[in-house]
Amino acid sequence: MTENVLEISTGLVQDIEALARKPFIVDDIDGVALAAVPDGYKLVSLETHNASPARKSGSTTLHDADSFIAMVKRHGTAEDCAVYIDADYAAQKISAVALFNDHSEDGPGWRDHRAVFAPRFTEEWKRWTGKSGVPMKQAELGMFLEANVGDIVAPPDSKLPTGSDVLGFVLTLQENRKVRYGSAVNLQNGMVQIEFTEEGDSATKGKLEVFREFALGLRPFANGQAYQLSAFLRYRVDRNTGELNFWFELQRPDRVLEDACRETVELIRAQASVPVVFGRPD
Repeated sequence: MTENVLEISTGLVQDIEALARKPFIVDDIDGVALAAVPDGYKLVSLETHNASPARKSGSTTLHDADSFIAMVKRHGTAEDCAVYIDADYAAQKISAVALFNDHSEDGPGWRDHRAVFAPRFTEEWKRWTGKSGVPMKQAELGMFLEANVGDIVAPPDSKLPTGSDVLGFVLTLQENRKVRYGSAVNLQNGMVQIEFTEEGDSATKGKLEVFREFALGLRPFANGQAYQLSAFLRYRVDRNTGELNFWFELQRPDRVLEDACRETVELIRAQASVPVVFGRPD
C-alpha cells in the first residue's frame, strides 16, 4: 500500500514538473500578450509557412525622386505614412525616409516598413567635379575636353565658347610641336592670347588664344534636372621649361547642388500626398 502511494506521488510530482517547464500565456497586460518561457524552450514563429506575411515590413532603397514618390503613393496613406527629409545643403547631402506604418493620431505604429531615397550623382557631375582644380598638361586637357564636350553649353547672347569652339581649341592643344610659351595678353572678346616660340632652327613665333571661361550644363542627380555651371580656365607657364599647364575651376558647385536638393525636396512635398517633415525617424 505504501509503495503504491509513493509511486503515485512520484508520478504526480513529475507531471507537475513537466507542466511547469512548458511555456504558458500570461494574461494581456496593457493590450500586450506575454508568454512565460522556462529554460530550454524558445518561441518560434511559423509565419514563414503562411502564404503571405501577417503585415508589411522591410526597407527599400530608391535612387531617384520619381521612383521614391511612386513607392510612397503605392504603399503610403495620409493617415499612417510620413516622409522625413534630412537635407544638409552645405555638406551636399540629401536623403528621405518614408515610414509607411508610422505613429498616427489613431495610435502607435510598428515603424518597420519604409522606403529610403538616396540620390546618386551622375557620371558627368563626378567627372567635372573630380577634375576641378587638378593641373593638366596640354594634351591631357585636350583629351578631357574632347571626351566631355557634350556638357559644354553657350548661353544665348554670351561670349562664352560653344562646343565647336572648344573642339577647335582642343585641336590646337593636341598638335605635336615643341614650343616655349611667353607673355600673355587679355583680349576684348574674352580670350587670352599667349605668345610662343617654336624650338628649332626656324624659331617660328606664334600666338595661342585661350578662352578664360566656359559654361557647363550638368545634372547633379540621376534622372534630375540639368543646371548651368560656370568654369574658369587657368594656366601657368613654367619659366624653366616654357611648358604650359592648364586647370579649370568650377564656380560654386555647392550652390548648384543646393538648388538641385531644394528642387527635389519641393517635388517630394508636392507629389507625395502624405505629411512631409524635415528630420530623421530615429
